[in-house]
Amino acid sequence: MSGTLIDLARDYEEEAHRFRTSQRTRWALQGTADLFRRMTCNRAAADPARLTLTMSMLLDIPDRWCRQHGYRAVAGVGGWVVQRDGEPAILARVGETLLWDGEEITVAP
Repeated sequence: MSGTLIDLARDYEEEAHRFRTSQRTRWALQGTADLFRRMTCNRAAADPARLTLTMSMLLDIPDRWCRQHGYRAVAGVGGWVVQRDGEPAILARVGETLLWDGEEITVAP
């Protein structure tokens, strides 16, 4: 087993996909993996000033983080579209960071 929560989630997911385990065990392993993944994402979203988008991030995390700042985020291919009211949409790709300066969200590479 690896050290970080996301590594643990991957380890549990790999174990859940092995054929030698029962369906009940697979569900339990996948549930544990999902919990580790959610814990990792919630930790990333705890900072109100920045959120770095990752491939392992659950889709609702950027949406929730943006809603806290009055924006809406919609997941798409390769990233998220972030928008507030009638303002132009912002495209944020995986690996980029959403920054909140107290007034608006911007994207940093």
